Amino acid sequence: MSVRIENTASCNRLLTRLPPAARAQFVAACERVELAAGQVLLRAGQRVTHAWFPLDAVLSVSLAAEERRSIAVALVGREGMLGIPLLLDANQSEWVATVARPGAALRIEAAALRLQLVTGSELEKRLRHYVLASIAQLARAVLCTHYHQVDQRLARLLLMQHDRAPDEPLHVTHEMLAATLGARRAGVTRAAHVLQLKQLIAYHRGVVTILDRDGLQRAACACYAADCASYAALMRRHPAC
Repeated sequence: MSVRIENTASCNRLLTRLPPAARAQFVAACERVELAAGQVLLRAGQRVTHAWFPLDAVLSVSLAAEERRSIAVALVGREGMLGIPLLLDANQSEWVATVARPGAALRIEAAALRLQLVTGSELEKRLRHYVLASIAQLARAVLCTHYHQVDQRLARLLLMQHDRAPDEPLHVTHEMLAATLGARRAGVTRAAHVLQLKQLIAYHRGVVTILDRDGLQRAACACYAADCASYAALMRRHPAC
């Protein structure tokens, strides 16, 4: 059976499942913004002034290393939010967040978000559990980078991107994939070739098409299924209202 993060047609899933009154109150405190591909939302060491709840945009969260290198540690789409430091009474970013796929998001100022986080509210509970799911995802990203083969990690990354934009072609280059995975371009090229030989994906002029999603899941490391399970557990704690 196929495993994937479920999608909501027009809204962020963390907000869709709030009680209607709470959802309306929160959305009223936000502004809808259009995010451009490559736009930088957060930089390491920068003060966090807003949180973003993607609607159809996809954000990439990465950590910078030496020699201008970085590695992506998370993708955030309509299943999540960007701005976790604000949920922990912090105001400084430790990572870089950029727009991987252009689209819309709800943006809320830090002060307004804190006013919404009334202790014991459904929103506060939901976001607190989302923090736990995100920590687990970050920990798995470290394990994945250290222990798993590039082709396994590439399969996981393509699945994560497909989950967050299932109806859109994946526009990527080998250079972009290498930067995201923290791998050498030659290694990513070989990994993509392996997946193509297995007829799991097709790649042509910077566009990846997933041909066999179930097969791609089998080719991915166990980290992908674990990420999905963490998020599914979060959703079970907070059923749709």
